[in-house]
Amino acid sequence: MKLERGTKMNKASTKIKNAAIVILLPVLVYLLFFLLSGGKFGKASSIIMNFKQTLVPTLISYAMCCNVLCNRMDLSAGAIVMVAAMFGAKMVYVYQIGLIPFILIVVGLGIILGIASGLMYIFLRVPAIVTALGVCMIYETFSNLASISWVTAISGDYTILGRFPYCVIVFAVMFALFYVIFNYTKFGYNVRACASSQQIAGNGGVNTKRTAFLCYAVSSLFLGVAALLKISIQGSIDTASYMSSTNIIFNCLLGIYVGIALEQYCNLLIGIFVGNFVLNLLTSGLLTLGLSSSLQDTASGVFLLIIMIYTYNNQRIVEFIRNRRERKELEKRMA
Repeated sequence: MKLERGTKMNKASTKIKNAAIVILLPVLVYLLFFLLSGGKFGKASSIIMNFKQTLVPTLISYAMCCNVLCNRMDLSAGAIVMVAAMFGAKMVYVYQIGLIPFILIVVGLGIILGIASGLMYIFLRVPAIVTALGVCMIYETFSNLASISWVTAISGDYTILGRFPYCVIVFAVMFALFYVIFNYTKFGYNVRACASSQQIAGNGGVNTKRTAFLCYAVSSLFLGVAALLKISIQGSIDTASYMSSTNIIFNCLLGIYVGIALEQYCNLLIGIFVGNFVLNLLTSGLLTLGLSSSLQDTASGVFLLIIMIYTYNNQRIVEFIRNRRERKELEKRMA
């Protein structure tokens, strides 16, 4: 009984310690910019806005997550979000459709385009990055055809899902859905197996092609919902051109990699959300300090590099500090 109680206490203390480490990351970023800005950064309204702006990138990160884990880079994700949102907005502008048809069109088109990307990857049998580049350019052409002007906007009741608490409810439902899919289904198990080694997974009985297609299928649903939330929160969407849609997925990819780095402390999905939230805090903090866009990109890259170096080498750092301490104690004793 004592042994079981001790084991439970150790597990509980480990969970508390891990949760503290995960929470500490955004807290440290907040305190850093709060001090550097002299208290200008970090007001309650701006934190709430940062939280709201984290929802869409996190959904896109979830959409791309399975493919990224399996070493497939889907650069068409941003274009799918833009095309789906823009086409839905155009239907509102031209035909004055209702809110429900608008939702169905945006999410439905995201699903169709995402599945089409998966089918092209499966049947063309070329590297994923090549397929993604071609599909991205095709979808950006679609967005130009669907656009009304350079910026396509909606207003009024059509943006209701972008307001509190509806945007949070939509995100919570999608978070719960992806949590179940990734952690408690055969598909999620197969993705994790392919992430370790697709060849070994295939030899072990995993249908890698079917798993790859399902990655795109699951991704398509989350991209459709992300498109809906994006235009609902922003109220507008820009026309994509010259691969500009890839800008949407850049921070989302960084969020995935931060989430992977934090996975040793928390569930991957929570880590991805924290990663995207921290990146949003970083962007807002740099804006508060008045840095130019080029310096913001540099600072973001350096910050991400620091996080990755520490996260992947923290055990080495801890061992180095411990060994150094033990060496000093030994030297004192010998003296």
